[in-house]
Amino acid sequence: MRFFNEFLGVEMEVPDPPRRVVSLAPDMTDMVFRLGRGKDLVGVSLYCWRPQGQVEHLPRVGAYLKVVWERLESLQPDLVLTTLGAQRETTRELLKRGYPVVALPVPLSLWGILENLRRLAAVLQALEKAEEENARLTARLMEVRGALEGMRVYWEIDLGGPITAGGMTYVSDALHWLGLNNIYANHPQGYFQPNDAETRRRRPDLILYEPKRTRTPQPERWEAMLRKRLGLEHVPIVVLPHDSLAHYGPALLDEVLPLVVEGVRHRLGTKSDASADPKNRYT
Repeated sequence: MRFFNEFLGVEMEVPDPPRRVVSLAPDMTDMVFRLGRGKDLVGVSLYCWRPQGQVEHLPRVGAYLKVVWERLESLQPDLVLTTLGAQRETTRELLKRGYPVVALPVPLSLWGILENLRRLAAVLQALEKAEEENARLTARLMEVRGALEGMRVYWEIDLGGPITAGGMTYVSDALHWLGLNNIYANHPQGYFQPNDAETRRRRPDLILYEPKRTRTPQPERWEAMLRKRLGLEHVPIVVLPHDSLAHYGPALLDEVLPLVVEGVRHRLGTKSDASADPKNRYT
């Protein structure tokens, strides 16, 4: 079938439906399985680990920004999946080499995740499945709406240095959905390196921290380092698993947000929500 990618401004021929799919983005891999098309995946990136137990056996064709071209060619994909933003140049190179590519935008809100699921479903011929999944995800979202209302929160992820999120991001929208107030919600940039003195000045009531990918979780060490750097000695810190709020696939909605609620309630010693699944929690 002919597929026009509005974000790339190109039209391409895509098998009807694709049967050999390579995903270079964790959110795309998550979506493929949600749409019931996991059997069509023949390769993924090093950073694709969701859903656990279903991707470990798949060939790895590169990292988020680098592709092992010989390995990709050997898999003979009839469709490659990427996201835009940081992967834009990789996407252009894929097109230049003649690969059919579906590249979707990094969402600005939780609803953008649901929209991306429908966009991908159109290509994979799984629209009915997308509607069912989006209804289920929306119901799950309603269960955690406003669950942590009232706190000013600072979110940080370690990407080789501290990065936080401004207001026009899906991370800020996710925090707001839970009832939290992102202290950088008024910042004009999407994702940026924060100034520690400014973070202190904004006086967060809570810190959410996502470490680098590591085989051995070290929550006490990470918390101590964060406190020393920020100088916020009495602010509660919740160390989340790697790739929690940073993940912008469907798992953010039905796995990560309940995990955040459970982690914060556990840290603050408040009432726990039995519907939240605390697996993989560091603290």
